[in-house]
Amino acid sequence: MPTSVERDSNLRRVQRFLAGYALNLDLIAKVIFALLPVKTGLVLSLDRTNWKFDEVNINILMLGVTYKGVAFPLLFTMLDKRGNSNWKERTRMIDRFIRLFGAECIDSLVADREFVGKEWVEYLNNRRIRYYLRIKQNFLLRNPKSSEDVRAWHLFHGLKLGQERVYDKLFLLKAEFRSHAEKLRWRA
Repeated sequence: MPTSVERDSNLRRVQRFLAGYALNLDLIAKVIFALLPVKTGLVLSLDRTNWKFDEVNINILMLGVTYKGVAFPLLFTMLDKRGNSNWKERTRMIDRFIRLFGAECIDSLVADREFVGKEWVEYLNNRRIRYYLRIKQNFLLRNPKSSEDVRAWHLFHGLKLGQERVYDKLFLLKAEFRSHAEKLRWRA
C-alpha cells in the first residue's frame, strides 16, 4: 500500500476490496487440510459456540481435525438461531467434510454432550463413523450384557484422570430421567 496515503485511506481501500469478494470456504478448508502433516486416521472434533455481539446473536457450528491435542478448524456454518444445532445441521457438516476429503480418512468423531439424539447417532452408525460422545452423568443406560439399567455416572464414576473403561455397546434409555424415550444404539 502506498505509504504517502493516510493509514485510514488504505484501510478503506482494503475494506472496499474485501466487501465485494466472497471467500470460497471450501477452498480455504482444502488449503488447511493440505497443510496438515497427516491425512488419514483423523479424529474429527465437532463443537458449537454461541455469543452475543451487541444485539446480534452469533452461533457457529464448527468441525475441526485434531492433531497432537489441538483442533484445527476446517469447516463451519453460521446458525441463524440461538441454542443447539439439530441433527440435520450436523449431518450436513459431516457430509460436506466427506465430499471434500472422503470418508476413508476419518478414524472417529468426538463431540460434547449437546451432540446427542436418536437421528444423529443413527446417521453416524449408518455412515460407519466411530464416535465418542460425552454424555451427562444422569443419562439412564442399559448394558445389553447384563440387562441392567444404570445411570452413566455409576458406570464411570470410579475412574481417575487418564483411566478408561470400555463397554462394547450401551443403549441410551432416557436422558435426565424424564418421560420415556426411545432406545437408541450407543457406543461408549
